[in-house]
Amino acid sequence: MRDATYEDLLIKNLSKRIKELGEKATQILIFLSFALVVVATLGSNNVLELSQKHALTSAMRWWVAAVFFVLVAILPLKEFRENNRRWYQIIRWSKVVILWLTLVCIFCGAVHFTHAI
Repeated sequence: MRDATYEDLLIKNLSKRIKELGEKATQILIFLSFALVVVATLGSNNVLELSQKHALTSAMRWWVAAVFFVLVAILPLKEFRENNRRWYQIIRWSKVVILWLTLVCIFCGAVHFTHAI
């Protein structure tokens, strides 16, 4: 059986990593807020061609999808089972997967945004 201090150290490290992932999610949410404002501002420009407006709409759709992933990533899930190593591992890996899905959506939106400008 493992030493209690070893278990405490693992839980502490997992908790720290979950916090870091939450901070990354918050930073991504701030980026997406600005990106959506930019798309909405550019989209209101009547000088844009139809293809550019379509690309902006596609970018906005990808970035809005990313917002939903980020919102899931910032949920305070640690509170359901405090100091539980197994639970913290599930949360950590879930946040990693969700943040990668978010980055894929952001990348796809950025490609469409590039076509719009």
